[in-house]
Amino acid sequence: MKRLRSAPVSLLVAASVCGCARREAPAPSAPSFRREIVPVLDRHCASTKGCHGVDPTDSVSLDLRAAGAYRQLVNQAAEARAGAFRVKPGEPAASFLVDKLTGTLGPREGKSMPIDAQTGAPILPSPLPPGFIDHVLKPWIAAGARDQ
Repeated sequence: MKRLRSAPVSLLVAASVCGCARREAPAPSAPSFRREIVPVLDRHCASTKGCHGVDPTDSVSLDLRAAGAYRQLVNQAAEARAGAFRVKPGEPAASFLVDKLTGTLGPREGKSMPIDAQTGAPILPSPLPPGFIDHVLKPWIAAGARDQ
């Protein structure tokens, strides 16, 4: 009986020493700004007249077209929220872009985005791809908001 009881313990110890007892799954890669985020910004934020692209209104100073979107977003002060950044690398909860897209805004922080170009009202339900904010944008920010 002692042999039967000690054998599994011996195998467990040997397996943990050699590193084959548990294999770690590879860390998931962060979403790509260029491949996954820019196309959504371009389609829903930069391509409509009066928005964040070629023909903005007088009150819009943020250009979200592909060539400049990263420079305009990452580590840039959020004009509508004192002390906040549009995108703060590593901190999705402190990134104003997330709040603009989810509608988590305070007084005088503007409208939830994206908006309807004709009415100026937030589009409800949001036309952003399902899961974009939680499964692409926030993980990208959490992983350091790299320009890749």
